[in-house]
Amino acid sequence: MTVSQVRAAGAGALLVVSLAAGGCGAAGAGGDAAAPASARPLAPRDVLLRALPDASTGSFAFTVKGGEAPTAGQLDAGRQSYRVGFRYREPDAGFTLHMDYLVVQRQSWIKIRFTGAEGLTGLPKLPKKWMLIDPAKVKDDDVPVGYDDETDPGDAGVVLRASADVRQTGAGQFSGTTDLTQQGEADIVDAGRLKALGERAKAVPFEATVDGRGRLTSTVVRIPAAGKAKATRYEVTYAGYGSTPTPAAPAADEQQPATRGAYELLNA
Repeated sequence: MTVSQVRAAGAGALLVVSLAAGGCGAAGAGGDAAAPASARPLAPRDVLLRALPDASTGSFAFTVKGGEAPTAGQLDAGRQSYRVGFRYREPDAGFTLHMDYLVVQRQSWIKIRFTGAEGLTGLPKLPKKWMLIDPAKVKDDDVPVGYDDETDPGDAGVVLRASADVRQTGAGQFSGTTDLTQQGEADIVDAGRLKALGERAKAVPFEATVDGRGRLTSTVVRIPAAGKAKATRYEVTYAGYGSTPTPAAPAADEQQPATRGAYELLNA
């Protein structure tokens, strides 16, 4: 289960509530990026691949701008936990759906709320506490019911593994191109945008930065205008390595079982 898949589940929930309202997922990643003295210096592309976070990275914070919905959270793969929040805006009805997931080992919780929904009817009534998800009641495979090896919540690795012509442009700074036709289940561009890009999708420019310990700190894909779509950016930021609090299970008085209304959204 990747954060991109969880984001897709939220998009389905947005459609359901929209209709109901009248239509209106401390050590540097992969070790030290510096090569041993007896080895050749790493090529720029390999430096970036080694900079990706993995199970040994420790806790860090992340943000994703672009794609299906703005995303932010914290992850600690070594302790098998993450917290991630999404915001989905329904432009016709004018409200925004906020979904926050908290995953700790084999359990997961969710918070759901709406903003800008004053005067709308048909939206489900949901508690403010964390709602514990029962896996037996979840039908959508994109809903997280436990930790599933997530290490790279912004799918930066998808960009970097499909990269070419990578060069170092400054201290910790890199640029190149990436092939978006290899994005798989990542949420960098949707199918319509990918089709409109045509052959240009195979060489889309990107920039990336790493910190002084060789850990990835940002990846920015510059998606050109295509068809009726304007030029956009897909931006991933990783920060607070080792200093970000590890997401933990909520206290007993801060949680309750998920409600029927929550499952209706989750299974949309």
